[in-house]
Amino acid sequence: MAPSQDPLYAGLGQAVRIATDLLAALIVGGGLGWVCDVYLFDSTPWGMIGGLVLGLVAGMRNAYRSVQRWTNP
Repeated sequence: MAPSQDPLYAGLGQAVRIATDLLAALIVGGGLGWVCDVYLFDSTPWGMIGGLVLGLVAGMRNAYRSVQRWTNP
């Protein structure tokens, strides 16, 4: 099936990709923070909070970079 040239679908696909990248970064950051809490430092809940914050920062950075590539071909 050929890709659609409709700008609505292109924009929707880009939005879904950015949302998925952000969600994945949050899940990975939260998971790493949880692992640090439970197995390494016993610092509940600060490791998970720190991991979520770092995941949010990483996800926002990835989203910003994706938007920059999309608007400037």
